[in-house]
Amino acid sequence: MLVAGMGALLGCPVGAEDPPVADGSSSSSESVDDGASGMVSGPPSSSDTSSATDTGGPAAWLEIGWGTDGFHAFEGALPVVVGPQGLSMFSMPMRGQGFYNPPDPGFDNPDMPILHAWVDVEGYELTADGHFNEVVDYPALFYPSLADPGVLEAPAVWLVLPDEVDAPTLMGRSVIIHAEMVDADGLVLVDEHALVIGEVPPPSGG
Repeated sequence: MLVAGMGALLGCPVGAEDPPVADGSSSSSESVDDGASGMVSGPPSSSDTSSATDTGGPAAWLEIGWGTDGFHAFEGALPVVVGPQGLSMFSMPMRGQGFYNPPDPGFDNPDMPILHAWVDVEGYELTADGHFNEVVDYPALFYPSLADPGVLEAPAVWLVLPDEVDAPTLMGRSVIIHAEMVDADGLVLVDEHALVIGEVPPPSGG
């Protein structure tokens, strides 16, 4: 069974409810409408105001990364990490700004941003939609960043490797990691990266 879930890794307040676990093999053929009120990819540069809201707010963006101990930007590789439950996985934390996030985020809140994310690995089509693993129609929990005021951070999405796949056999394979999210106002944000599966890089500084 493929399993996808959310990890409470980034900025979750004490006492936040435990996230449900989603079966990555369960998928929907529906996706967010690209014709919604807007679509941008990745964080904007300091001079990019093309995605600014009509009210003069910050430009809207969504950025996905990797990590179990915080947010790490991709540097050409998607590392296979070992999660807190001892499972090998792709762990995908998120950051963003400029979209609607309810003041009281929770899995039962109807105004939550909804996430559809997947990983495509060369040679593997394991879900009904032909992905290696995916999470569909998932309420994305975002909380204000403690380190970067104005930015929202989300706990990582856990895309667990299925039992029949050994992590070493994935090393060096081409992979696409994709996330698209729609907020309660219909704003669509997308971030996608074409990478190579690798091991966790050594800590910087030796």
